Amino acid sequence: MAEPSESARGASSTEDDDAPVLVDTALLIIQGEGGDAAVEAECERARAFAAEHGIALHEVAARTFFDSEPPEDAPRHWIVIGEDRVLMRAMDAAEGREVGLGLLPAGKLTRTRGFYDLPADGDARLALAFRAPELALDVLRCNGELVLGQAAVGDVPFLDRRGQALVHVQERLWQRWAMAASLFWTACRRLFVITPSVIRMHLGREEKPRRTAITGIVLLENDVDSAAGRMLGEALSARDGRVTALVLAPTSVVRYLGFLLRAAVGRSGPPLPRALSYVRTEGLVIESDVELDYRVDGMRHRASRIEVTVNPQALRMNVGARFDGMAGIDENGKDTLKLGDLPENESRLALIRKRLPLFTHALEEDFKDLFLLLKDSARIGPDYLTLSVLSALIGTLGLLLDSAAVIIGAMVLAPLMAPIICLSMAALRRDFGLLRQSATAIGVGVGLSLAVSALVALLVPMRMLTPEIAARLAPSLIDLGVAVFSGVAGAYAYARESIMKSLPGVAIAVALVPPLAVAGIGVGWWDGGIVLGAGLLFLTNLVGIALAGAATFMVLGYGPVKRTTHGLLYPAAAAVLVAIPLALSYARMHFVWQAERQLAHSVYRIDGRTLELARPMVSVDGGLVRIRADVYVDGAATDADFAALRDRIARELDREVELDITVRARYR
Repeated sequence: MAEPSESARGASSTEDDDAPVLVDTALLIIQGEGGDAAVEAECERARAFAAEHGIALHEVAARTFFDSEPPEDAPRHWIVIGEDRVLMRAMDAAEGREVGLGLLPAGKLTRTRGFYDLPADGDARLALAFRAPELALDVLRCNGELVLGQAAVGDVPFLDRRGQALVHVQERLWQRWAMAASLFWTACRRLFVITPSVIRMHLGREEKPRRTAITGIVLLENDVDSAAGRMLGEALSARDGRVTALVLAPTSVVRYLGFLLRAAVGRSGPPLPRALSYVRTEGLVIESDVELDYRVDGMRHRASRIEVTVNPQALRMNVGARFDGMAGIDENGKDTLKLGDLPENESRLALIRKRLPLFTHALEEDFKDLFLLLKDSARIGPDYLTLSVLSALIGTLGLLLDSAAVIIGAMVLAPLMAPIICLSMAALRRDFGLLRQSATAIGVGVGLSLAVSALVALLVPMRMLTPEIAARLAPSLIDLGVAVFSGVAGAYAYARESIMKSLPGVAIAVALVPPLAVAGIGVGWWDGGIVLGAGLLFLTNLVGIALAGAATFMVLGYGPVKRTTHGLLYPAAAAVLVAIPLALSYARMHFVWQAERQLAHSVYRIDGRTLELARPMVSVDGGLVRIRADVYVDGAATDADFAALRDRIARELDREVELDITVRARYR
């Protein structure tokens, strides 16, 4: 390595202890034989800097120097001026030698400055190029070709330099967003024609290759500021003797779309999208039965075998401050393999090798575990019967006492959610044995709840329509919405064992027991209106949960879309039938809300008197609208005035109106 110059030694002993230590002699390697103004200007600056600091400078043309073996007495520090291709040739020649490199990019094709964090200021860049000692860096090669920033195999939208370049060249922010949206739309148009490539991937010291299917791989070296580096959210090192790779291996269109959304908005940091896996290893080999497209720093190649090698700390270079804190080689370190979502199962590969499915399909072991759980949940045993009776008892008493807290306790105890979710899977898969088991369990639970609630209603000597009972007599489309989302949550919780603890919250949200208990109270009181209203609410919950649960299981991959679509027809048809009375109820509820809003604080002038409505309460009974309200009157009003008020409101609402008013006098 070149010794520091005398002038540099003197400078280092002065008051400025932070002055850089410079080499005393250097070889100046210049691109071409002249004619490039940028190269000539950089050469003049380098010569002036060397003369100013007493550095002996030996000059040579790049072509002459690289076409022959460097002489033994050549300076051990090289200053290279030119475009990326010249700088890369210098790195090739310097790899493994006891020489140091200072880079002075010049010309049109120069991305090296960004890769190696070289200063934008020309004087600072010169001082860095002549500095000693240099930093030892890894050399990453892809099929023998030097990788400056990154290499990409296959298609990795937004993560490779091509897409980023198109976005960053736009001058204005809105133009960059428009370009990103255009790239996203282009990628989305290909969603249903993506064909993953089946490969064999040898990782580091692993003896057995991993067989998987990918759409792309990004290999990172110095391009840590790229979208791929930011998405990884970890400190990357160009000095640790390892290559970092992001493997894009989606198992469905939905997962690929999730990756695209994350990459398009530029969100960084963990956790990674489920379509991405992460590898940090000493080297890897990618093999395929067909040729794969791959790019090294944007240059396109094709090969059926792609070998990625790392030569640890084989290149000594002067680079920016970003490299100073990078981790070095850990002799006892292990490879980092985050491959939990990498498709390696042969059944999985068979599903995705021709075309990505819309949803990720569950594997056989996933089916087995979930089916066992659902069958066990839908079994009629002592626990199921006991909880059915207790939840009905508690729910009925809570309704009669008008106690929301007691009713919530009954919701948590109710075991009906499990067989309904089981019914969803049975309908989706058209498993008639599971369908009979779940339907029987639901029937037994409903029958017990109705019987217990009716018995309690007969025994309790109180027949009062509490607000909690009345609230469950007029279901609408909103209740169907609650049931649908509860079904989604319930099915998802059963499919993901780690969140099974959320099931009590789902049970509270959907409230299966209270409408059953209200229907039982209606049976005990022999009131058909109560039975019909509460029965419709329970049926709404049952159908909504079954339909949404089946659709959720389909999305989670527990059945191919073409086959399971037929299984959704029956719960979907039932949901349509239930939605008809719910829509009518919703329309009635909307009319009541609008009428109360319209009538609140309405002021009418009748026969010279002012009548103002306050606190109106509207109800609908067939075609008759009943209105209870306070009426403030200035002075005395007659029955004829109130009849005229009724007729005026009837014309406004376009309905027959019955008024139940309380007259209040106002004195000013």
